[in-house]
Amino acid sequence: MITRRFSLIAVSAISGVASFAVSMPARAETQTFTWPVELTILEGCAISATPMNFGLITGQVNRPTTTAQISLLCNPNINYEISIDNGLNANGNTRRMRNPDNGRHLRYRIYSNAGLTQRWDSRANRRVSGNSGATGFTSHTAYGEIRNANAGARTGAYYDTVTVTVEF
Repeated sequence: MITRRFSLIAVSAISGVASFAVSMPARAETQTFTWPVELTILEGCAISATPMNFGLITGQVNRPTTTAQISLLCNPNINYEISIDNGLNANGNTRRMRNPDNGRHLRYRIYSNAGLTQRWDSRANRRVSGNSGATGFTSHTAYGEIRNANAGARTGAYYDTVTVTVEF
């Protein structure tokens, strides 16, 4: 607390008498304000994924494979289901990457298991289900395979974009 001392001299023009005030300490004042703090936690999940990159292919390669990680950060103990659409260049249910320079396509598949036997897409029996557990964090590996990479493919870069959806 800061104390200030001062003297005040007041002269009344009416009475011609001088008044003097004595030195007094300054008073500290306090004000209060109630400040609400709030948080609403919604049930939900955030999803992210690493790129699925087959790399560079030179020469004869029958079935190049790769992996990518799909990660979820959810509220604890949330049941979820992950689906993957067929991408921007699909022909029906066949996923295809496209070479923008020559318009050619290269077919590929995404699987939910390392044995490449369980396709992963948006059909009911091909989605991946799980629970986020006590931490709320979970991760799944997606396995990619290009079938017959040499059949009809031309040199160049091939691209596609798929949408991964989590339902909870």
